[in-house]
Amino acid sequence: MPKQQHPTSPARIVGRRLRAPLAAVAAASALATLAACSGPGSGSGSSADATPTAVNTAVGGTPATLTLFSGAGLEKYEQGLADAFMAKYPKLKLKLRVEADNNYNTVLPRLLASDSAPDIAAPNDLLGGVKDGLLTNLDAYDKAYGWSKKVPASALAPGRVSKGVIGSGALYLAGGSAGPLTGVFYNKELAAKVGMKTVPASIAELDAVMAKAKKSGITPIVASNQDGLIGHLYNLLLGDYMGAQKLSDIVYHKPGATLDTPEALKATKTLQKWIKKGYFASDVNAINQEASYGQFTGGKGLFFFQGSWITQTIDKTFKGKYGVFPMPPAEKGGKYAGMTSNTLAYSIAAHSKHKDAAALFLNFLTTPEAAKVAVDNGYAAVTSDSGKTPSLSGTLTEQIQTGYAAIAADNGFDSWIQNAAPAVNTKLPQQLQLLVSGKVEPAAMVKTLQATYADAVKDN
Repeated sequence: MPKQQHPTSPARIVGRRLRAPLAAVAAASALATLAACSGPGSGSGSSADATPTAVNTAVGGTPATLTLFSGAGLEKYEQGLADAFMAKYPKLKLKLRVEADNNYNTVLPRLLASDSAPDIAAPNDLLGGVKDGLLTNLDAYDKAYGWSKKVPASALAPGRVSKGVIGSGALYLAGGSAGPLTGVFYNKELAAKVGMKTVPASIAELDAVMAKAKKSGITPIVASNQDGLIGHLYNLLLGDYMGAQKLSDIVYHKPGATLDTPEALKATKTLQKWIKKGYFASDVNAINQEASYGQFTGGKGLFFFQGSWITQTIDKTFKGKYGVFPMPPAEKGGKYAGMTSNTLAYSIAAHSKHKDAAALFLNFLTTPEAAKVAVDNGYAAVTSDSGKTPSLSGTLTEQIQTGYAAIAADNGFDSWIQNAAPAVNTKLPQQLQLLVSGKVEPAAMVKTLQATYADAVKDN
């Protein structure tokens, strides 16, 4: 993802969260609490066993000290998780080992390979960690605690590895589900002017609102495309028309995955149609991210397709004047989809001497206490809002939570197409600028992106 975006940078497939958490937004949150079931024995305590089969879930009362390797930008958030965990399990200590953000990715692989490996960490290179035997296979813990039943499959998929491909197979990265909501931000005053009283339930309904705004002299979409950030909207359209799983298959390099599909073409044609209808400012290719923030808070447009990380910036001048809802499905009654990055996902080091206790921490991440810490640090989390219909009422925090829950309920979490390969990350902004200026047609754009992706996969 070009430029500074959010704390879980979409430029990494399962990348370490390098930037500071979002500005805090207060909200109560709750997860369905499921009792952990006990597995036989406690043989996984051995640091030599990278694939434990006999695990012990009854370790909360046994004294142990765990270490979580943290980047400085997430120290406050992860210390909050550690404090909540220790409050629930007083016999267990969880200490943070904090590293400068710019050193995290370099230091972690060496630490994982050492005799002083941290027990818990979020690896920046999951495939490399699995290949080198540095991470614990969590399947036995998944079975014992029932994580696959508690957490949306699309939130666990980035932690699964099979034959060198992310997205399926054995679980190496687990926890709860929390992250930013990427969706449709709207100006409340302008929404009232165009008579938008409910959340659009389909792309067609969204189009109708934008057509009405355009007719009323209101720019329907604020965006920045000097840096290719119309890509937020494009990714949302891809998720809608392709489905979250097929989009994620490309990002995870699943054999046979391709962007050159009728669904991706339809998404691209939809974006082109909105460009031709004049839904964007005429100079959108010259607008950068910072300027787009100013335009949205300055009342220069109705919608802003962005992620909830922007609240820390636009709240300074626009608090209470905007809201957000998830991208509506392609068809009414269809499934929600949206990009996110799981901030509650961690791995256990293969050399950890306290695997069972570390797994208890991963299980703790599926509880209401952990969800509340995530929400208090500005993230959305799987909460009791699941099942609620997204609406234009409620606080901004409630809208973020409800939107995130709607995507979770439809198992619709996916990733940014840019994450598929660095070359795609470079090529996409160029193609989006050409699409805006009318110098490329949707079919050619899709084929170019697919060719770029195919070459990158082949080279790897």
